[in-house]
Amino acid sequence: MQMASTKRPVAYWVIVSFLALSTVLMLIAQTTPIFDYPLAVRLGFQNGADEISEFGVQVIRAFCVADTLVFIPLTLISLIGLLLQKRWSLFATAAVTGISIYWVVAYGFMVAFLSGQPGYHLVLGVADWIIMGAYVLFGVWGLLYLIFRGDRLIG
Repeated sequence: MQMASTKRPVAYWVIVSFLALSTVLMLIAQTTPIFDYPLAVRLGFQNGADEISEFGVQVIRAFCVADTLVFIPLTLISLIGLLLQKRWSLFATAAVTGISIYWVVAYGFMVAFLSGQPGYHLVLGVADWIIMGAYVLFGVWGLLYLIFRGDRLIG
């Protein structure tokens, strides 16, 4: 099978690289806590019950399950489709960019709303804001790129 075009736009490489890196990060940071939350805390990918309460741990684990069952597979489908230059990959990529925006907004407001609740002492650090900002920036830019120039990714 011969690819239609060997010259890919820079946006293609930005999207594919972000998705590949995100898949690895999500597998470590979001799948690990489902099975071994203390390990994820020791690795620095999650916050312990001393910071977010036992209730907070279970909320985070629910996000982790959703990421593992929905976000990671969609990201992999998107990557495979983009590599194969399939039109359907644009839909999967649009879903991934939308989720990228959604989870940051949901998580950010969860942290804000839980602040001051008994047992909840989490204060987001610079690294948290950088990662969250990267996902929002990727999500908004990626979605706009797909709307206005998405065909360039597979053509």
